[in-house]
Amino acid sequence: MTMISLPVPNNTTPAPVFRRRRSDVLQQLAGIALQQVERQFAEFSARLSAALLQYSDSSGDARQANLSFNLGNLLKNHGYPFLLLANEGLEKALLHEIQLLEHGAARPASRRASDLALVPFAEMDNKVLMGASARLFDIEQAEQLAALNSRLACLLQRDTLSVAQNPFRPEVFLSAIHAAWCVFTPDAEAHPLILPLLRPAIFLALAPVLQALNDDLIAHGVLPELVSAYRICKSSGNLSAATREAGQQALREQLRQRFEATTGDGNASMHNGPGLLGQVDALQVDSPAINQLARLRSGMAPGSLSRVDETTIDLLSQVFDAVFDDPHIPQEIKELIGFLQMPVLKAALVDQKFFYSDAHPARKLIDLLARAGIGWDPGKGTDDPLYRTIKQGVDRVRNEEGGDPGQHFSAALGELESFIHTEEKAAASALEAPITKALQAEKIRMAGRSARNDVAVRIRTGEVSAFVEAFLESRWVTVLTLAHSIRDENPDVLTNAIRTMDDLLWSIKPKLIPEQRRELIARLPMILAMLNKWLTVIKWDDAERLRFFADLAECHASIVRAPIDLSPERQVEIAVEVARKAAEHRLDLEARAVPEPVPDQFVATVDQLQRGAWLAFVSESGEARKVRLAWVSPLRTLYIFTNDRREEAFSMPADVLASQFREARVSVLAQDGMVERALVRALDQSDQTMAEDSA
Repeated sequence: MTMISLPVPNNTTPAPVFRRRRSDVLQQLAGIALQQVERQFAEFSARLSAALLQYSDSSGDARQANLSFNLGNLLKNHGYPFLLLANEGLEKALLHEIQLLEHGAARPASRRASDLALVPFAEMDNKVLMGASARLFDIEQAEQLAALNSRLACLLQRDTLSVAQNPFRPEVFLSAIHAAWCVFTPDAEAHPLILPLLRPAIFLALAPVLQALNDDLIAHGVLPELVSAYRICKSSGNLSAATREAGQQALREQLRQRFEATTGDGNASMHNGPGLLGQVDALQVDSPAINQLARLRSGMAPGSLSRVDETTIDLLSQVFDAVFDDPHIPQEIKELIGFLQMPVLKAALVDQKFFYSDAHPARKLIDLLARAGIGWDPGKGTDDPLYRTIKQGVDRVRNEEGGDPGQHFSAALGELESFIHTEEKAAASALEAPITKALQAEKIRMAGRSARNDVAVRIRTGEVSAFVEAFLESRWVTVLTLAHSIRDENPDVLTNAIRTMDDLLWSIKPKLIPEQRRELIARLPMILAMLNKWLTVIKWDDAERLRFFADLAECHASIVRAPIDLSPERQVEIAVEVARKAAEHRLDLEARAVPEPVPDQFVATVDQLQRGAWLAFVSESGEARKVRLAWVSPLRTLYIFTNDRREEAFSMPADVLASQFREARVSVLAQDGMVERALVRALDQSDQTMAEDSA
């Protein structure tokens, strides 16, 4: 198989997936949560700082206003230590919660009423505020939390899991951030100040955190059907799982009401005499590519059909119209599906679950035939194994006599599913090498993204010297990329690389007292040795390296030689000037920063794609090329497609694929839920007709 790799932008963030023990998966989830939090912590810190400063302007309490003002500026100018404290506290909290979950340990019981008398009022107020904030997030993220609860329960082989048992519930994030705040601001009066501010508009966005956790579990094969269970929507196919389920339930209710409404008159029952059911066996499909059900309906004498029979025929007629009108299903496959018109009619008359349940075998067979038919190449001819399997299943249903019609559909469905499963296994085997290569490349790109983020967090303060800033962005990103790429095998390497970077930044900060300068002189040899060690690892040996260390030596010398006996006034002037320059530089960095693209409907479309989907890519010449989605990366950032012959494969990053959708150069070929879409359309048309008649 030929592997064609398209260019991959630097801002993609794919990651590998490994089959691991449950404990390892949970540990990986904690790492994903921490990474998601770190990515957005600077924005959260800025929002919190602004809220504190705003509170200081509006507060009527002078002491509170002054305290809030000082804290807002403290956070604004020293957000990085708060990030470190928050990361450390959140990591401990998540690991503790995971341990409780794994071992089924009971969480501390709520205090008895008699114990509450011993609790200070301030602590009680804090608990009330924390609980109220957590409930806001629980409500806002109800869908994501429910999905995560289900997947964690499945992972741990438990029946259910409550929100209170979920290690990643909002309360854990809120408590960890508040605990970090209490360490960041030792003044006890400052501790309750941010509790009212920990609301969705200011706090970390938990939706992407929970989504990333759900995506990782899906990548490990944990309940992927929660996402793809319902993809039918009248106006959009990009709904959440809960919304899709709600839409499916609404459709079932509409159909049930429609059938119940037809049983109100005396001629409604389909079992009152032989009716249409008694005539189905005598009916034949003479032209499979024509909607025989519509012809049957128009050819019946008025009053000869019950209302239930009429409704059944009308709905099934819409289903087969959807098949015949689909431009992506080859004509040969349409004709085979057309032979099932009368058998499906009989199955629906015998069992109305055909309309209410997408698990009905006749309904599943039509959906699968349509989806498989899209992938069939007419150029292969009727001797192609897929065509023969489809025809064999159709013939089985057509020629079986007597018994339960559902059994005949089940047998044909089982044969086709078995064939497709065998084909998919063969395809997976052929894709092993490309996927392995893609996973490795993803791992490096993910490491690069994390490395750039590690550096950005430190230089966005505006306090880093220009030559060190350039060094970190160009050379140390390479060091951190390497360290991140092997963190699973050796986490100490990453810790060492980050500590070396932080030591470098500490070394270039002003040292205003003798003790600080003595510490710099004592630690400097080790700092320089670690810098040189890492730079040798990444093979940076040109003249720029010598120039960097010369500039660094000059910077250290100026720090050590700077006068110490400065007046307090002069020290304040220097501090103000340093802060002013840092603020200007920070604003310049923010102005030059490229904003993250805002997700749109095309990003959502890409995110909803499932393995096995058929897509049509349009070339510059206007020629459409039909391909199958064969593999999706764990974090859904890289997609591998194959053609119907599996002769070649090509990879495409998620952002490039979204651009293709945005430019109308690719489209999803309708595949799943053919019956459901047809029923939705039929009910819409019926409602519209009734509205026009009543008007």
